[in-house]
Amino acid sequence: MTEQEQMVLAYVEAHHRITRAEATELCAIIPAQASRLLRRLAAEGKLVRRGERRGSFYEKPTLGDR
Repeated sequence: MTEQEQMVLAYVEAHHRITRAEATELCAIIPAQASRLLRRLAAEGKLVRRGERRGSFYEKPTLGDR
């Protein structure tokens, strides 16, 4: 697991959710990199995306997501 992935997952533990903008700022990366990072974590089942477009955020999966 990369340092950025660990940072994002720790942030979600503390704040319950994360947006692309928050991941961009947290990891000091560009928005496209933050999007790829969040999509990768979602594909691995570590996060789940909620919402569409500008209103979307990522959070830990719940039992109903599995």
